[in-house]
Amino acid sequence: MPKWSANLNHLAYADDTIDFASADAKSLELIMDTLKAYEYSSGQLINKRKSSFYMHSKVSNVLVQQVEQLASFKRGNFPFTYLGCPITHARKRKVDYTDLIKRIRDKLQTWKSKLLSPGGKAVLIKSVCQSVPIDIISAIRPPKCVIKEIQ
Repeated sequence: MPKWSANLNHLAYADDTIDFASADAKSLELIMDTLKAYEYSSGQLINKRKSSFYMHSKVSNVLVQQVEQLASFKRGNFPFTYLGCPITHARKRKVDYTDLIKRIRDKLQTWKSKLLSPGGKAVLIKSVCQSVPIDIISAIRPPKCVIKEIQ
């Protein structure tokens, strides 16, 4: 993250959470202790088969193994999607948005064969815009080629 941005250490929505942390043992132990305390107090268990940690591809295998051992999660690969938003450590590319573009295209495809009046087109646009998370599009600032594809 840029040095001038806010210090963000987690994102959470319903039962999905992303924690941002350094890979040092103390930080990871504190995070895992917090997750265990949550499990104990709430009665909800973290699904470790669905949980992952992400690290840059150039991180040493020794560090990856240490994190894997401390976290008990498998390593995931970039890019991944969180609540429909592509997350990557590199510059965003059009290929990272293929799922979003496909969802929009699929929504429009169901209406394509029908002849629509101007009012029908307005209903179509409103329906598609409400079904696709527009806030994600505005938050992640996709490349211009993605915006043109969506338009």
